[in-house]
Amino acid sequence: MFTTTKPPCARRRLISVSRAWLLVLFSLIFVLACVQGQPASDTGDPGFPFGPTTIGAQTIAYVQDIKPIFDRDCASCHGGREAAGGYSVRTYADAVAGQKPGDARSSVVVDCSPGGSMYGYFTGDAVTEATKVFRWMVVYDAVQSR
Repeated sequence: MFTTTKPPCARRRLISVSRAWLLVLFSLIFVLACVQGQPASDTGDPGFPFGPTTIGAQTIAYVQDIKPIFDRDCASCHGGREAAGGYSVRTYADAVAGQKPGDARSSVVVDCSPGGSMYGYFTGDAVTEATKVFRWMVVYDAVQSR
């Protein structure tokens, strides 16, 4: 006998709210359908830490990357029995002795960085060589080989 009906203004409000939610839902679906995941396109050298270099974004390891630099530019003073400054580059063990892999305050990083006491001894592209030493010691924790 008694039927419950909503007054006309409440029904209109309900319809209005429902339409608003449908509009939000369809807008969200449209936006999500338009957005596509893209692979990274910036795979080149990030220029870390001293500026862009020729080494690219690659793992830096002692045997493949650092030893040739040390042999060419450092071994004349730091490769013999009487290594200058008490630092030897003769072997991997010698090169990491006293260093703190992962720490930019390691003496080899500080000395090889631009403005460091050994930076001027790099032959060729000093920025690239300094960046390799930095990445090897700090970013790659002085890994021996890759």
